[in-house]
Amino acid sequence: MAPALWSALRRGARRSGERDLPAAGSALAREGGRGRGGGAGLYGVIRVHARPLQLLLALALPLAASRAAAQVGTTTDIITGTVSGPDSLPLAGALVQAVSLETQISRHATTDARGRFTIVFPDGGGQYDLTIRFIGMAPANVSVTREGDEDRLVANVQMGASAVALEAVTVSARRGSRLAERVGPGAVGRTISADQLARLPVDALDLKTIATLAPGVLALAATDSTEADFSVAGQRPTANAITLDGLSLGSGSVPQDAIRSTRVVTSSYDAARGQFSGGLVASTTRSGKNIPQGSFTYTLRDRSLAWGQATASPFGQGYTQNQLSGGMGGPIVRNRLFVFGALQGRWRGQALPSLVSADPLTLARLGVSPDSASRFLALAAASGAPAQVHGLADERTTENTVAFLRFDWKVSEAQTLTLRLDGRWDSQQPTRVSPLGLPPTGGTRTERGGGVMASLTSHFAGSLINEVRGYFSADRRDATALVAVPAGRVQVASDLPDGRQGVATLAFGGNAGLPQRVNNVSLELGEELSWLPGGGAHRPKLGALLSGTGLDQNQTPNQLGTFVFPSLTALAADSPASFSRVFVPVVQGGTAWTGALYLADSWRTGGLQLTYGARLESARFSGAPPYNRAVDSLFALRTDRIPRHSRLSPRIGFLWTGGGGEGGSPTILRGGVGDFQSPTPTALYGAALGAPGLANAETELVCVGSAVPTPDWADYASDPSMIPRQCADTGSAVTIGPRPNVTTFTRDYAAPHAWRASLGVQRRLLHVFTVSLDASYARGTSQYGFRDRNLVGTPRFTLPDEAGRPVYVPADSIVPATGALGFTASRLHPEFGQVLVIGSDLQSDTRQVTVGVGAGTTRGAAVRLSYTFTRARDQSSFSCCAASHGFAAPTTAANPNAREWATSDLERRHALLATVTLPIATALELGAIARLTSGAPFTPMVGSDVNGDGARNDRAYIFAPATASDTAVGSAMRTLIAGAPGAVRRCLESQLARVAARNSCTGPWQPSLDLQLSWRPAWFGLERRLTLSLLTVNLMGGLDEWLHGTAKLHGWGYATAPDPVLLYVRGFDPASARFRYAVNGRFGASSAGNGGVTVPFQIGLQARLTLGPNRTRDRLRASERGATAGPDSAAAPHLDTSTPARPPLPNPVARIMSFRDSLGLSVEQVAALRAIADSLDVLSQSAQRALQRARAVLTPEQWRKVPEPLKSPEAP
Repeated sequence: MAPALWSALRRGARRSGERDLPAAGSALAREGGRGRGGGAGLYGVIRVHARPLQLLLALALPLAASRAAAQVGTTTDIITGTVSGPDSLPLAGALVQAVSLETQISRHATTDARGRFTIVFPDGGGQYDLTIRFIGMAPANVSVTREGDEDRLVANVQMGASAVALEAVTVSARRGSRLAERVGPGAVGRTISADQLARLPVDALDLKTIATLAPGVLALAATDSTEADFSVAGQRPTANAITLDGLSLGSGSVPQDAIRSTRVVTSSYDAARGQFSGGLVASTTRSGKNIPQGSFTYTLRDRSLAWGQATASPFGQGYTQNQLSGGMGGPIVRNRLFVFGALQGRWRGQALPSLVSADPLTLARLGVSPDSASRFLALAAASGAPAQVHGLADERTTENTVAFLRFDWKVSEAQTLTLRLDGRWDSQQPTRVSPLGLPPTGGTRTERGGGVMASLTSHFAGSLINEVRGYFSADRRDATALVAVPAGRVQVASDLPDGRQGVATLAFGGNAGLPQRVNNVSLELGEELSWLPGGGAHRPKLGALLSGTGLDQNQTPNQLGTFVFPSLTALAADSPASFSRVFVPVVQGGTAWTGALYLADSWRTGGLQLTYGARLESARFSGAPPYNRAVDSLFALRTDRIPRHSRLSPRIGFLWTGGGGEGGSPTILRGGVGDFQSPTPTALYGAALGAPGLANAETELVCVGSAVPTPDWADYASDPSMIPRQCADTGSAVTIGPRPNVTTFTRDYAAPHAWRASLGVQRRLLHVFTVSLDASYARGTSQYGFRDRNLVGTPRFTLPDEAGRPVYVPADSIVPATGALGFTASRLHPEFGQVLVIGSDLQSDTRQVTVGVGAGTTRGAAVRLSYTFTRARDQSSFSCCAASHGFAAPTTAANPNAREWATSDLERRHALLATVTLPIATALELGAIARLTSGAPFTPMVGSDVNGDGARNDRAYIFAPATASDTAVGSAMRTLIAGAPGAVRRCLESQLARVAARNSCTGPWQPSLDLQLSWRPAWFGLERRLTLSLLTVNLMGGLDEWLHGTAKLHGWGYATAPDPVLLYVRGFDPASARFRYAVNGRFGASSAGNGGVTVPFQIGLQARLTLGPNRTRDRLRASERGATAGPDSAAAPHLDTSTPARPPLPNPVARIMSFRDSLGLSVEQVAALRAIADSLDVLSQSAQRALQRARAVLTPEQWRKVPEPLKSPEAP
């Protein structure tokens, strides 16, 4: 009997368009189907308790607030509500089934004694069809769609024995937000789906690059020793966090075909979000679905597709790159077990820029004459230093592979288990070759890492939801020098064709920054328990996080030593001015632990949403270096203690929606305030582990003058143990040997944190434009910085020609012929070198205002424009990695241990950002990203140490041409000021006759423009699944060369770093206590600052093939029915513009017709509306005009009941 009833029910459900029920619900389904399976499919009464919003949220501005209640997981939806009968009494035992329109996966639940049900849907997509069955009642079908970014979809359904009136379904689909990581009321950021990324000219592999598509995010260019990064709210890059599926991701690289959505958060007040005080990039990955689907992408960049005279040299040839990626997933067991895998490989080849391959034009940009370069090459070859490396190609090759595999298992209706594996391999050879050096000055770099993540989401006890996650990862990075010999640096002055004198440092021998090693192992565990009370207005949650990172790293510079020659003449005489070397015999390992507990709640009432809570974060380190009694006795510092610290961070955020009645647009007000803490960078722990001041740890050797060993490059190359370990014998009683360095923490050290506040308003104008205004403030506190406790407190003498600049070594210790000095004489206790103390007493202050405008059309066009004004000040902008670099980073004009406020390195006063997608024809679309950013601040510097503190951190004195005691310096300054760009000239003239202030100069404005032209041909019956794209690389660079010529490039289109060195030391006069300087005639030149490398205008080609459901076709069919697609179709969960000439689907007029019962439409009204809907589909006319005609058919009362989102279908 039972099988027969079940078969009858399945047949009836198929006839009525309802979903098959899982076996777990067969008992209820068996009885509930008696006599009620067929017919037109009856609907129940649904009341969705979230306040309706206009469709203006569909294409939200770049700074649109992320609306959310507190959440369990990164994309976990909670469908909850009450089922009642015709008498409004709750129905116990009703079966509620939910089918995700994105994944076609179904889940079900049974109502309790109060008629309540809860269905937890991890990665469901935010759009669902619900089917409700109860004994003796007509089955009810309702559709729910996430409104904004809330995770709770509250739907109360009233059932009946016959058709009942349907109240207005007050939900709206915010396009793009369904895939978003939700971060709470008051949040500011931007959500970017994988489909949106595919339509824009952006590297989708790098999440840090994607982050720069959000307003207020500052892109930081890569250097020879650091990767490209970003900054938010003036905070250092180490204050950012990148997460994947809710847990930390260190590398920031994921196959582009594995990414589901990326949320860039610049402000968030959800206490569940932690481990950052800057920005958060939260990405989610794709999972398998009931329908197999995937995508494959091939991208080509070729040097033969580069244009311009700049391509004639390796300094401007561009690169050739092949990139192939693909991802595919589907069911292993339908509706139960799923898999998705992705793999991406990138192979890049680029001509190697070095002094050997530099042509005369490039040399002029670098400030070196061809004669000087030729003489240097000859002398370097004669010195015995390696001039070439066997097997080294004249091309830099970079290889990158990223793999991803994910399994999802629906253990039961209440539990879901996810397992994710990821791996990455990266290499570059040669790397870090100086454009002003020989090829052997480079090295090789290899990186490999991976991890495994598991998460379990559970729903139990009717109203409790629990999620536990864990991620174990390993990351190893190695960089080694091509030749294990010291680095050689030569200062060369050249007369340039424009009449100025250039001063440059040419390199040969080895690389002072290598070797380096990082070998970290990390474990992160997260647990969150949330409670869903009966009313649904509140949702408290309690969570915990534990993260541990095992360290084994060595990033100490200058391990092989450096010889410095003051001139080519000194190189010819084999007479270096100085030699320095850092020894790191032993590197000790340790583990950095961070933990957090948080308690939060979200509350919704009417148009107001609040999130509030507190987060308790703590940190500790196990494996501190050994105790050093001498350091404790002399400096009162404990090397064996790394402080523990804890901090309570309160937060509150709000989002209020008001107005919007009678078809008007609501006003959205958002904001919040809170405290945010980021972990201590592991590099700081590594520095303390490596330098406890012991003889078997980090020590430093500095030799100047007659104590400099005579280099024997051939011996060093054959046996690296021959590299000097002490200075030359000068006949003194004491031989100068290495002295131990110390790096340790202050007793009150605390992790960096920032107080953040924001307030914003957003409104829709003219049914087309969305305008927003957001203001934010960030006060960074406990920022880390360095002091040298072994620096003498009183200067030995001052420099009268430089406004009394203090010098901490005696005048007689400075070599008169070269101006070289050692810092031993500046030591309070000469038996030690630098004693660097890491403190947390620095601060930063950032104020930002962003104005945004967005617009969209029914043809699929979308435009987002934003302008951000930033004022950022701090006491140091140092981010990573060596402690000695951190001490030098703030620069100094007097006492290097003093704290000074100045413009931050991370300020770009003005920034404009535009992203555009514009359909041109049915199968043709244009995507563009345009930026215009004001120049980067920089500081006029001296090229070497002049105050004797042992660091290259001395700001330059700006000599006035008329009063300089050295007439050669005065003449050179006059020439420099006369020919410098306007901003550089103003910087120098405003500071004549005084030491320059930190970041007192500003580089040139930086425009950039990248385009992508995409064509979707109707070939091979693929239904436009294949997209062929043409991309531009550095289009502005091509315009720069076309307008200004190769010799006068302005640096458009790529990040430029102005040359900050104003003065080079040429000697010292002890009688007058005056350094002799040479003026760098190329000071402030952006081309020199970038190593002379130019990025040419280049064309790229791309092909992308998607497999699986054709969303455009399915939406057309759904539109024709005026309803949601059936269970075997793949209805699109968000807007797709693969056929941009057609209006967005589903048809809004057809959707109005689906509410015929609720609106009380007559037969005549239905016929009139159907004619309007058909004309909208066939003629592709304006949806707004069609709605105006539909409004004329309805009565005012009927129009009032139409859901607000359907009244504004063209909302951006």
